[in-house]
Amino acid sequence: MQSAKKLVLVDEFDREYKRLQRPTAAVVKANHSFSLSNTLRNSSLSDDRKVKQYVEELHRYLNVNNKEPSSEQSTSAIN
Repeated sequence: MQSAKKLVLVDEFDREYKRLQRPTAAVVKANHSFSLSNTLRNSSLSDDRKVKQYVEELHRYLNVNNKEPSSEQSTSAIN
């Protein structure tokens, strides 16, 4: 039997289009997730500083979607 190679054509523009179509919140959460793991891996920080920075980034990660509803609540309270 002869071996065969399989070639797959990939459209780079399609990849870029799909990346642009991702919801903004998902992209932000992914970036915050990387930031969280980088904080834990950073050996140049002391443990106290790591904890403080991790907690700050965790709050940002958890509150990504909460920014818009809080502005809606304040406008509904005005009306």
